[in-house]
Amino acid sequence: MSTKLTMSFKCAEGGTFSCNLDDPLDDLTAVQVSTVMDDIIAADAFDIKGGLKEKASAEIATITTNKLF
Repeated sequence: MSTKLTMSFKCAEGGTFSCNLDDPLDDLTAVQVSTVMDDIIAADAFDIKGGLKEKASAEIATITTNKLF
């Protein structure tokens, strides 16, 4: 079993941009993720035309894999 943090942003020129991180900390809080997302927007950390405008969502998914062979 593994986990994945997905942070989604609204782009200034329309559309969305998502960033995925594998195996986030178990005690990660919504406040911590929100702060990091604000920092990403303020730093213009990704080369997105027009930049990132605002936070859209953040979620942690738990993934179970059943290997068949």
